[in-house]
Amino acid sequence: MTRWQAIRLLPLMLTPLLAQAQGIALHTGTASELGIQLYGQAYEADRNGTSELAMESRKLGVAGSFTQALADGWYWGGEGRYGWGATTYTSAARGRNSANPETLAEVRVIGGRDFDLGTQLWSPYAGLGYRSVDSQLKGYTDTGYVSPSRIGNLVYLPVGITHRLRLAPDARLATTLEGNYLLGGTQTTRYTDIAGYVSDLNVTQKKGYGARLGLAYETPSWSVGLFFHYWNLQESEPGTYATTTTVYTATEAPSVTRETGIQLKYRFR
Repeated sequence: MTRWQAIRLLPLMLTPLLAQAQGIALHTGTASELGIQLYGQAYEADRNGTSELAMESRKLGVAGSFTQALADGWYWGGEGRYGWGATTYTSAARGRNSANPETLAEVRVIGGRDFDLGTQLWSPYAGLGYRSVDSQLKGYTDTGYVSPSRIGNLVYLPVGITHRLRLAPDARLATTLEGNYLLGGTQTTRYTDIAGYVSDLNVTQKKGYGARLGLAYETPSWSVGLFFHYWNLQESEPGTYATTTTVYTATEAPSVTRETGIQLKYRFR
């Protein structure tokens, strides 16, 4: 190899080193992520100031996402997560039991735009989300009653903003604040789990809101962070369920759900 050939090849040889030196960018780039989540979930339903139903669980979950960068700072992407664990059921009317399987599934599509300010960046976004919680409560409580299983589904509009601050060439701090507007939901209580009941209670939920707060330390290949999710749902529309002799009318009581956890993600480019 001649001297001139070596000089021509030098920029190509230095390209990986230059890319590494540039570290992690603040802007939203094209990438995919896969990670694990560990979190606690608490559900409380109160009617007229009196606790009607409570459920508490610890969940292990997997989470994944992809993002595609577009022109002029715009981007779009999708994300999903699935968690499973065991929940403890407490009801003023039916008693208490534990070790009930419970799963949570959530998928979202979002889009937004980056506004780069040098050492920091603001990135507002909006999208569409779907959330489902399936609580397999079928079993006897400590008072001898059967706890009926429940499944709740929500469709909502997420609107939020992410702030990224450069900490080092290869590290940044990302803070996300998000509000969730409920578009519609359903709640099913499976009274047919109980002998003598012939139909379930199916109700529609039209009013409610949620919020998310996230904080993550991010590097080019991995991130670790904390998250908090919140839902506040008002009383549902009325629905009916029945035994072999009687038809009952009922609503889902106003409820609050809180999730607090930690997540670790690996980034693919």
